[in-house]
Amino acid sequence: MRAYIHIIILFSFIYSSSLEFYGTGERYNEIEAMGMALGNTYFFSDYTNGLNSTSIATLWRSDLTRITFSSKFSSNIGGINDKDINISFFSFSFPITASKAISFGLAPYTRSNIKVIEENGFSMGQNSSEFIDLPLNSRSEYKIFGGISNLYASFSMAVGKNNSFGFKLNNFFGNQMKMNKIIISTFDASFNDSTDNTFIEQDSTSKIILNQFSGYSMQFDWNTKVGNHQFGASLVAMGPININYRKYYNIYSISDPLERYYLIDYSYLYIESGNDLLSYDPDYSDQIDDNVKINTFVSNIFNRINDYRFGYNYNNNNIGFIVEFHRTDLFKNYSLGVDDISILNNNQPSTTSYHLGLYKRYDNSKAKFFNSINLRAGGYYKKYFFEEGVGSDLALTLGIGFGINNYSNLIDFGFRIGQINSIMFENENYIKGNLSINIGEKWFSRSRRKQ
Repeated sequence: MRAYIHIIILFSFIYSSSLEFYGTGERYNEIEAMGMALGNTYFFSDYTNGLNSTSIATLWRSDLTRITFSSKFSSNIGGINDKDINISFFSFSFPITASKAISFGLAPYTRSNIKVIEENGFSMGQNSSEFIDLPLNSRSEYKIFGGISNLYASFSMAVGKNNSFGFKLNNFFGNQMKMNKIIISTFDASFNDSTDNTFIEQDSTSKIILNQFSGYSMQFDWNTKVGNHQFGASLVAMGPININYRKYYNIYSISDPLERYYLIDYSYLYIESGNDLLSYDPDYSDQIDDNVKINTFVSNIFNRINDYRFGYNYNNNNIGFIVEFHRTDLFKNYSLGVDDISILNNNQPSTTSYHLGLYKRYDNSKAKFFNSINLRAGGYYKKYFFEEGVGSDLALTLGIGFGINNYSNLIDFGFRIGQINSIMFENENYIKGNLSINIGEKWFSRSRRKQ
């Protein structure tokens, strides 16, 4: 008898979608509010200085030390009420010469936080157990949370008048936990007119999988300008990704296991993070190393290309449009053959997406404080390639930006509303928003302003 699965969303960093169920969770792309409003684009800016804090090839264009942080909020439309707001990324950049800049930042790479419950479970006959002479029911509860974070450093430089290059080193780290609880229950013996089954829990067992990730990737960006036309390209090569794999069974909240036999009632350990498990020895552990080592990564770098993006921007003074193509994937580590680990490769979807952004800037050159208002609109279409088939994400975007104090400070708002369609789950309608604040100061500033 097949059990139907019901998804209950508990909490998430962005909209809790069914994408969090796959692999290491939903893939995050570091795009600020300006990019979100312009069709979730990555490369270009509609400000006069051409600065986009998430496009590393443009960072040299500002001669100020800049601190950027971005806050995202989300809400589903219909279905289970799910709302969230959080800080999505933080970056710090500063110039080192007239045409070079360095930046550091922290952002999520993947995230999941969901609970999955078998609604009806599996029914067993009256003689299925030697200890309980009653019909039994077995059902499972799954909780998956955590993911990978990205602590990065990047370098941006200009070559000649029209070419910009960027290099970014991403350091990946983080934990993901998968908790499975199997509950054995008897049917309620009371008589009532309800058609719903009522269960009385008799016993349960739990399993916790803790995956601890470590690794890195390298990103290379290029941006060029020819008259009113701009072109951009970006490639990401995934370095070695290693996983410390641990498996635990039936961890109770009692510190001394001998005390269990003197207590009638005890409960499983309440787990909020991997730190809660540090004082417990796993029942099984293994160090899963990538099949590509550091010393062979360079020779295999083209086989390890994980993401690539291409973009075009037409800018006629204060009006223009952007067209981009993105292809993303998760790391492919063929050493991950251990049970509960191989799911990272098998279930994580790859994506291709097409993006369009339109903008109109209203300049106020005479003002010393308020310099411009940037109106933005766009949309994108993304295809997800699952092992089971193909899904999609279609969204419309809208936003506004403000240049303040000779463009030293930038404030941007972006929104998108769309629908995610996947193979195993119902369609999900959502709205997401982003507020980005970019503050510029004269620490380490160059002698001549490039704003």
